[in-house]
Amino acid sequence: MSDVRTATPHRLQTIGWIVVAALAAVGLAHLFAMLDAVRDAETGETGETRRIVATETNIGLSVFSTVDTVSTILNTARLLVLVVFITWLYLARDNFDRRADDNVNWRKGWTIGGWFIPLANLVIPNLVVGEIYARSSPDRTWTSPRLVNAWWIALLVSLFTYTETTTRAGGATEVHTPVFVAAVSGGAGVLAAVLAAVLVRRVSTWQDTKPAG
Repeated sequence: MSDVRTATPHRLQTIGWIVVAALAAVGLAHLFAMLDAVRDAETGETGETRRIVATETNIGLSVFSTVDTVSTILNTARLLVLVVFITWLYLARDNFDRRADDNVNWRKGWTIGGWFIPLANLVIPNLVVGEIYARSSPDRTWTSPRLVNAWWIALLVSLFTYTETTTRAGGATEVHTPVFVAAVSGGAGVLAAVLAAVLVRRVSTWQDTKPAG
């Protein structure tokens, strides 16, 4: 008689749909950010003409920034996705333990902690999600799926920031993102949201249709 104890797995459909809804919100926020960048560019061509006294550029990766109202909306949507996605990911990983399936390398703690370790968080979440996706699939493959890798690359690109700050005579400052950069990062954000929704729905369906023990 086996000493391994199993428990009823978490049902992922409900939380999965909540994640999809949050992803839809962040995708729309990225679209609004792109449109706002286009509007700012058009306004800049016909707007303020006072002499420029200084310019400054900022480049990096940023999850949260508070440049304007549109950025605040995008940041709020990202925070919502982060919370519900990590919750879903933890439950999906916990289901392996509940089924006494020890064929997973990343422990549950990494579904949360992996997102908050500087530099390591550029790699670990992708590896954790990739393993959960691969081991949840019906063929239980050991290879990291291309869908997850594509999602992760798109997500990182969506976090790329490049802003130009212009200081004009009189002290007025303008901060804007070039249209090309906004289009690339915004498009990547929309793509990342779509790919994440697909992988969440697949894993939720796969796990919910597996036998409990």
